[in-house]
Amino acid sequence: MHTRDTILQQAMALTPADQAYLVLALEDHLADQIPAAVDAGNGISGAAFLAELERRSHAYKAGKMDAHPAGDVMAELRTRQATENVQ
Repeated sequence: MHTRDTILQQAMALTPADQAYLVLALEDHLADQIPAAVDAGNGISGAAFLAELERRSHAYKAGKMDAHPAGDVMAELRTRQATENVQ
């Protein structure tokens, strides 16, 4: 098993409060990392990407955007990726 899979399993065993703490800590860390990664890849500026994250976060907190379970979203993305890889 890969290290990240082991870490994920450990994180899933945490209490919901500890999982939330971990998510927020990773979010803060990624906020510093995303601009460089996005700028290097596809022409979307890191600033624009972070602005979109902020916009969506505010919309969700204001009740203007629905949330979906991460497992459902990831399953949909995996299915979509598998379909795209076949074509």
